[in-house]
Amino acid sequence: MRAKPVLAAILMAVNKHIAILWAPLLFLVFGELAGQTPVTPVAIKYISADKVYIGGGKANGISVGDKLQIVENGKMVAKLKVVFVADHSASCEIISGKGAIKVGAVVIIKSAITSPEIKKTKKERRTRAKLRKRRKDKRSSTRVSGYLGLQWYQFLDTRNNRNDFKQPTVRFKLKIKNIWDDAYNFKIKARSRYNRRTRRINIDVPAKEWRNRIYEAAFSYDNTKALLNYKVGRIISNKFSGVGYIDGLLVQHNVTDRLRWGLFGGTQPEWQYSDFQTSIQKYGLYVNYLDGEYGKQRFESTLALAGAYHGSVVSREFLYLQNNYSYGRKWNLYQSLELDINRDWRKQRTGESLSITGIYANGHYNITDDMSVGLNYDNRKNYYTYELRSLADSLFDDAFRQGARLSFAWRFLKNYRFYTNFGGRLRATDSEPTYSYTGGLSVLNIFNQRVTFSARFSGFSNFYTAGFNPTLSFSKYFSRGHSLRLDYGNYFYTLKSGNTNRLNQFIRLDAQIELPLRFYISNNYEYTWGDDSQGHRIFSEMGYRF
Repeated sequence: MRAKPVLAAILMAVNKHIAILWAPLLFLVFGELAGQTPVTPVAIKYISADKVYIGGGKANGISVGDKLQIVENGKMVAKLKVVFVADHSASCEIISGKGAIKVGAVVIIKSAITSPEIKKTKKERRTRAKLRKRRKDKRSSTRVSGYLGLQWYQFLDTRNNRNDFKQPTVRFKLKIKNIWDDAYNFKIKARSRYNRRTRRINIDVPAKEWRNRIYEAAFSYDNTKALLNYKVGRIISNKFSGVGYIDGLLVQHNVTDRLRWGLFGGTQPEWQYSDFQTSIQKYGLYVNYLDGEYGKQRFESTLALAGAYHGSVVSREFLYLQNNYSYGRKWNLYQSLELDINRDWRKQRTGESLSITGIYANGHYNITDDMSVGLNYDNRKNYYTYELRSLADSLFDDAFRQGARLSFAWRFLKNYRFYTNFGGRLRATDSEPTYSYTGGLSVLNIFNQRVTFSARFSGFSNFYTAGFNPTLSFSKYFSRGHSLRLDYGNYFYTLKSGNTNRLNQFIRLDAQIELPLRFYISNNYEYTWGDDSQGHRIFSEMGYRF
């Protein structure tokens, strides 16, 4: 009776050892039949809270990412995934069967990924990588940018003759580039403003009024490699900015990479507030030449002929020439010229067939990387249009002016910047010119604390008045774009006719706060007191950039 239990125990032990001895061979045989590459059996060395460490690694054919099975007595008892592997050891994550894993147990660990499957997986990975690259290459190149800002400006007059002023404003800009993954673009820039005063100032300045303005609203196709480009809407072109705004259409023919010409036509927005109107039509053509590129030697020139008409009556006809030359970062020269062609009633008023109504020239030269000098000349003369044809000649003569300005900037000792400019302007009715000047010194990053100190002094002098304006500023820049600035300054001037002195002072605090999700807040508070005004100025804007 006792022999049977003993014999049974012996047979069970033999069977167990036979199973252990035969299991590797069986797995080799069936692995080969199944087209699998086996992994040499190893043992569990250590078990942590979430990891299993095995006594086998690269030498046993194990790689990172392999999914392993722990088999005991021919049955799978757990699943693992290799996360780190050395030559003779590896650590694995426990996928399932944590309770069945024992340290030191003799087990068979077989890769759950067979050799053909590995090859297939690698091929699939390469295929998926190619598909991802293609999708990335095909990713839309459309780019959207702009801002939406809500502003509040208020002046609280604390004098006896209170004249408070409030001005809420909404400003908006949207720019969409490469629509439909091509050179189609859309741009709109607009502002809506409401002015509210305590009382009416005069017939042209009421107590309450809306001032809305659309600066630009245009859809365009701007591929210079294409035969034709166009722009439609409220448009203005950098090629001939002196022509002004047009509500209409512009078509450009690209003759070569360097030479292009175009036609434009439509109505002219109202001159004072850019309101839409149909009473004045504007037409013209232009030729543009461009050679070179930014950062290197570059030259661009545009000649335009434009005309504005009120029905069959001429409003204005003129030639516009614009040239821009740059030589790397050293030189930049810009020039524009307006030549009015006078006929019919315009010739009778001016007494000239041709008259130069605008000349502007500006030159900038970088002497070194830290030193630059600039010079500009401006000569402006009012021109008659249909809206201004009945204006008195004296007002036109009074508006004629010309002037020049010289500027200099120097950055030294790394964080010090000095700048100055001096200029003069002469109007037709002035007995002597008006001189103005500005000078300033800025010290950046004081004590390596991102603090900037600035001192600025400006002044002017003419036949009637002389004055100056000193200002001191401290700015602190924080991480993530935040900044804080404190200013103090005053305006002092003398009325020469009565030798009367006037002084006005101000203190100003600016804060820029960058919020999450591209929101921002900009605040400005100023208190002004003195001989001419006294009160609080408050400006605040909350906006979103996209």
